[in-house]
Amino acid sequence: MKKIFLTICLFFVTTMISVAQVEDSKIVDNGGSGDYKAIAAKEATLPNYVVYRPENLEVAAEEGLLPVMVFANGGCSNTSISHERVLSEIASHGYIVIAIGALQKTPGGGENSSTEATMLTDAIDWVADQNKDKESAYYNNVDLDDIASGGQSCGGAQVLAVASDPRIETYMMFNSGIGDMSMAGADRESLPDVHAPIVYIVGGPSDVATSNAELDYERIDHVPVAFANLMEGGHMGTFGEEYGGSFSRMSLKWLDWQLKGQDGSSDVFLEGDLSDFSGWTMKAKSFQ
Repeated sequence: MKKIFLTICLFFVTTMISVAQVEDSKIVDNGGSGDYKAIAAKEATLPNYVVYRPENLEVAAEEGLLPVMVFANGGCSNTSISHERVLSEIASHGYIVIAIGALQKTPGGGENSSTEATMLTDAIDWVADQNKDKESAYYNNVDLDDIASGGQSCGGAQVLAVASDPRIETYMMFNSGIGDMSMAGADRESLPDVHAPIVYIVGGPSDVATSNAELDYERIDHVPVAFANLMEGGHMGTFGEEYGGSFSRMSLKWLDWQLKGQDGSSDVFLEGDLSDFSGWTMKAKSFQ
């Protein structure tokens, strides 16, 4: 009986700690289609970001520590609300996604301003500190060896601007490519800083980023690179669709392969198996 009482007490203490950290939150698409209901959270110690995460971190981490993606927004802006359906969906499959910009409950509900690329690496610093803090809900639940850096449009340039950070294990460029531009502290000279596999996920000829992404793909020859193209996707792809549409599913194939070691997901990229991805094309190079 004493053991049961102590277990109940520990549960309530853990719950209080977790709830105390989350100052505000919302649920996107009923928490996603994955095994773990996701929330979009404003953390007390990280006010200028949204953490898309499984609501119950400990349960989600039972099958393995949770990989991380840090994310920079289109326009290099301070809100991820245009991307929240993809980011929440990823989180529901057992990931922690930390997006630049404070929590915004509804569209148009905040002031839009620009951000700095270093906010991506600051987010990694934060989650690393949380993982070792015994008072944190993230304590010992985070896989710090498996971190992705992703961004959409101008946010992709921010990804390249901090690409040299050794903690990054993979990169995701959504509707983005630097080509011959200079943006957000990045240019074509930033490409050699990429030191891990990178995927470009673009939206076909009507996506203004596709031509620059093509140039990047041609120029990158020192790390593995994949190029996933939704031919009728446009510059926002499927970010606005329920559960993030096929952009979410393509992202999860990449993340499950690169960060969770699920080799079966590699067929989409290495074998061009697009049977579940109508309207997409794929090419890849430099993979062993």
